[in-house]
Amino acid sequence: MVDNATIEASFELLGRLMELHGENSFRAKSYLSASYNISKINGSLSKMTAEEMAALPTISEIIKEKIISLLSTGHIKQLDALLEKTPQGVVEMMSIKGLGPKKVSTIWKDLEIESVDELQYACLENKLLLLKGFGEKTQKTVLENIEFYIKHKNEFRFADVEEESLLMIQLLKKYFSDEEISSTGEFRRYCEVLDKIKILTTAPIQEVIEMLSQSSFEQIEEIENTLLFKTTAGTLFEILFCEKNNFYKNLFITTGNDSHIKAVKKNIPNFDSKQFSSEEAIYQSASLSFILPELREGLTEIELALENKLPDLIAPNNIKGVVHAHSTWSDGNNTIEEMARYSLKLGYEYLCMSDHSQSAVYAKGLSIERVLQQHDEIDKLNQKLSPFKIFKGIESDILGDGSLDYDENILSQFDFVIASIHQNFKMSEEKATERLNRAIQNPYTTILGHPTGRLLLSRKGYPINHKTVIEAAAKNNVIIEINAHPWRLDIDWRWIQFAIKNGVQISINPDAHNLNGIHDIHYGMIVARKGMLTKQMTFNSRSVNEMEEYFTNRKAKIKSMVAKQ
Repeated sequence: MVDNATIEASFELLGRLMELHGENSFRAKSYLSASYNISKINGSLSKMTAEEMAALPTISEIIKEKIISLLSTGHIKQLDALLEKTPQGVVEMMSIKGLGPKKVSTIWKDLEIESVDELQYACLENKLLLLKGFGEKTQKTVLENIEFYIKHKNEFRFADVEEESLLMIQLLKKYFSDEEISSTGEFRRYCEVLDKIKILTTAPIQEVIEMLSQSSFEQIEEIENTLLFKTTAGTLFEILFCEKNNFYKNLFITTGNDSHIKAVKKNIPNFDSKQFSSEEAIYQSASLSFILPELREGLTEIELALENKLPDLIAPNNIKGVVHAHSTWSDGNNTIEEMARYSLKLGYEYLCMSDHSQSAVYAKGLSIERVLQQHDEIDKLNQKLSPFKIFKGIESDILGDGSLDYDENILSQFDFVIASIHQNFKMSEEKATERLNRAIQNPYTTILGHPTGRLLLSRKGYPINHKTVIEAAAKNNVIIEINAHPWRLDIDWRWIQFAIKNGVQISINPDAHNLNGIHDIHYGMIVARKGMLTKQMTFNSRSVNEMEEYFTNRKAKIKSMVAKQ
């Protein structure tokens, strides 16, 4: 099945290839615009009726025809034609951050470079300096981005392969209903980035090979009782086989990382010769309380399990409201009312709206006048939707010097402020940390948004001293968000325990720009659990009344503090 992400990527590639080959720039931009609009669509295009697709206001008729072609045939003829005359390595070069189609075209045609490896070598040989518009600084940046790309090119974001992986497990269970089948490895541990999907089964290997050969999988390879194959989308699967009487032992061995497995086995004499009826039995034999798969990272979980002090982890039903959402007032795709009604439909008690602030011109950031207009709209909606509550917030840009981009007269009118960096990412650790700390010290900052600005597999983010930032948040009673967008998942879950020990609350925020984006709370929940986040330390586990009381008390404290100055 062709999903929205594949359709979006196809139109982006079509537009970029047209730019690469110097074709109609207006048409190329229309395809890039279509890709963006597709990313904002609520609902699966593949499941839409002809009438539902025809009613989409942001998609032109020409684009709809191509979408239908892609859904029915798996191809767009124009894209196929461009791919046929473009070396695969040149297409791959456009995946390097900072290399747009025009720069790639120059590299390809002027230096006759047709692969990422050739481009890397050319940078090392200073050949890019021969090209117009490529200085020493640009060449250095390109080389750094190539190294980042090569390091991560065979990796996947969890969210990008989750559905495909679950469908594969369902398929195996359908064919082999009497066999044991489970995800394992990094996927079972809910790692945010992984290189393959591992599945463990007791099904007969030859029968699995036969089943896979009847489907559209690529490169089926058998190596030492293991099958490796790729889906048409490029996802790498590894199916491991074992006997039924050793299933749970193998599930344990293949799930945790090496240090976790070694630590548990150390407490079980003659582990290799034993059989276990469940994973729980393994931990019991090691005198440990059961450790959930997502925690098996070889960090503090063994020590806590020995002392029976593993925390009760945050659960999906503990989240009572949606914090960090955008609407059509800035760069969102839905109105505030649509976002609120959908949140209510999903069972949430409140919505904390946080459109972009005035410095974010690229995202239609709110001027002071528009802030006041939005507040009027929210007041009216709250009368209409009560007892559901919409709280008035803003995602305020942290400027270069660490200040926020409104004065206190406006900041004081929000229920909450999310302070985030969106521009000027090229900073030293000292500069980035100082910038964040100053924003944290602003009395109106309620939540620190996506602290490092990272985009998984795309952008490293700016370097910060996490300890210093978390300690500053603790001192100033500032919450830190887990930005739940699956490309961000920032703050990194590995720092959650340090935040908790310092008394810093974590908010699981979807950073939703449309209705579908609210569901990203799911990915924030996954990494929150990996970081051992509890309900007690989760900001948006508060009920609507508790949240209203929190904001009211906080604003009163700020008002009193400012009055004393």
